[in-house]
Amino acid sequence: MKVINFLIFILATSYSTVKVPMMSEQLRNDTGQRKLRVTLLSAEWKASSNGDWTIINRELAIQMAKHPNVEVSVFLPQCSEEDKKDADSYNVKLIEAVKLSGFEPVLWLASVPDGHAIDCILGHGVALGRLIPLIKKNPNYNHCKWIQVVHTAPEEIGIYKSISEGQQMQKTEIELCEMADQVVTIGPKLTDAYKHQLGQQDVFNLTPSIFPEFSDVQQASDERRTFCVLVIESGNSEDFDVKGYDIVAKAIANLKDKSYQLKFASKQRGKEDELAEKLLQCGIDRNQLIICSFDENRKTLANLFSAVDIAILPSKTEGFGLSALEAISAGLPVLVSGNSGIAEALREVPNGSQCIVDSEDPVDWARAIKAVCDKKRNVRLAEAEILRENYMQQFSWEKPCDFLVKKMYNLAFGGEMNIKVDVDDLKPEEQNMQTGMLATESVRQQEVQQPGASATSAASGSVSYPQTEDLQALKEELFISIVRNYLQTTPPRSSEEHNRFKEYVKEMRLIITGVAVGSLVITVKCESLIILEELWTDYSSGHLGEVVQNCFVTEKILKELNVAELRLKTTMDIEEYNACKMFFVKDALRDALSSDFHSTSSTSESPQKNEQWEKSERKKKIMETARLEGTSPLTVIPTTGHGKELEELWGRKGTLPPPELFTADLEDELELLPTELYIKKVK
Repeated sequence: MKVINFLIFILATSYSTVKVPMMSEQLRNDTGQRKLRVTLLSAEWKASSNGDWTIINRELAIQMAKHPNVEVSVFLPQCSEEDKKDADSYNVKLIEAVKLSGFEPVLWLASVPDGHAIDCILGHGVALGRLIPLIKKNPNYNHCKWIQVVHTAPEEIGIYKSISEGQQMQKTEIELCEMADQVVTIGPKLTDAYKHQLGQQDVFNLTPSIFPEFSDVQQASDERRTFCVLVIESGNSEDFDVKGYDIVAKAIANLKDKSYQLKFASKQRGKEDELAEKLLQCGIDRNQLIICSFDENRKTLANLFSAVDIAILPSKTEGFGLSALEAISAGLPVLVSGNSGIAEALREVPNGSQCIVDSEDPVDWARAIKAVCDKKRNVRLAEAEILRENYMQQFSWEKPCDFLVKKMYNLAFGGEMNIKVDVDDLKPEEQNMQTGMLATESVRQQEVQQPGASATSAASGSVSYPQTEDLQALKEELFISIVRNYLQTTPPRSSEEHNRFKEYVKEMRLIITGVAVGSLVITVKCESLIILEELWTDYSSGHLGEVVQNCFVTEKILKELNVAELRLKTTMDIEEYNACKMFFVKDALRDALSSDFHSTSSTSESPQKNEQWEKSERKKKIMETARLEGTSPLTVIPTTGHGKELEELWGRKGTLPPPELFTADLEDELELLPTELYIKKVK
């Protein structure tokens, strides 16, 4: 009875705001797959003052929008019509925030416009990530999955600026990551750093690939009188030391050759003179220094790349270093600091290590610059072209973005099962029994004549309707009528009964996502493994099919469609069931492993005792979770086999043998979780 009740209640409530006439359009267009609605927070669409964040955000939006089942929007304080048209060309929608007087523009993003649907929301760093908890306080968005993108390691930067501020920023960054459902780090250097600090929390490495907009930059092959070294400013005036600008200026001075020239692209308009003075104090000759203003316009940047001989990233520490990757994308020779994310990436690329200077000594940088300069220009450019191709072979945008989309899809829709309802047998009222029998015999003859046809045709029963087109139309009308019928269903007869319905529905979190052509697809959100197992048991026993038949085939519908007999067929996919079960296992493990055991351990005990206690508690919690859910964290059910085979392995409710029967100790596998779920066989 519970299943009957919740189906009636959900049909009555889920479509309360849906206009039934629109259903036919949905029937024609719906692919049967649920759309993942992703919103990225951003300060702007095209890079200017917030360079790295905007560049990554834009590329992520463009790549994710290539997926047919992903709807991508970028939520930002303001944008131009030109920005909207540009984004639209990539299937990305820009949404402007409502202005909040008295607040800085980025804080406007804390208030999402009414009616905007979100499944996953992406924030970058502290500046944008801190807004997501505020957004999730809105009941309309508390279900959203939070993806936190990390660009920097503030603790490292603090060594060169302010240690206390760096530690505080790092603490905030870590806290935001711990609150998020998924952490994405830009490049291998940050991935390694945050994996150590976040322990068992899943950290996803997104190493940026070549930027296609720079691939057609033309590099002149003629030798030049001067050898021009390009440095692109990132950060602000306080970052002069940490970005290593002094290193490159001293390196040029150390070469004692006026044919070397430093071109510094500054983002700080109005501070060019102050910057020039700092660089000149490093010993570089005034005639060797050029400072130009730069607003990160991609066309301006492309022109810069074609006007110089090499681009340098001399940072003493750098999370990644997108400016160097942009130069590589343009086919320009580069030198990068060894303590940068781009250096870690280049170490995995053939010939990439030749571009790394693992030193903060200006003499070493001078030597590396001279080594590049000593090569013929056409040789330098040919090597740069090979490096670009090798990098593109090693790192792509598509693969990590595809994987990230899968992760988000699983986060947003994990625990969901599709119940598909189709017509198994249908007989219109105006046809008599004899006509129906003839039609049935005709179907059987067609099956004999077409041995290659699906075996499900015979199993699904006979459909006694003369024309295929008419049958399809009648099916569509049938499911529209089912929705219309339950929209008009009267509420429960008593408040007590109504309260029981509300509690059960809230626990199950059941929704209907749409009606596909020729079938009704009900997506059921299971809140726990126990609920999933109960639903699968009802389906396996045939009870769910009976519930669907009794709920949907009413005298009202038969009369409305002029149908004498109607039998529905209900199906669920065992592959979906297995994936859903695995989702709950991984989710339970992640929750257990991310618990803060340190908060309950005594500070007076030795570290060894605390560590042993933590391991014991961790193992106990995971095993207890497994017992409560009636499953094991290290076993997966087979994807083939039904009936007795399934029942023998899982039992009535999917219960597994006790944990002590497993071949490996769970504690030994903890290091592999939660990124991978290690699967062990049962003895």
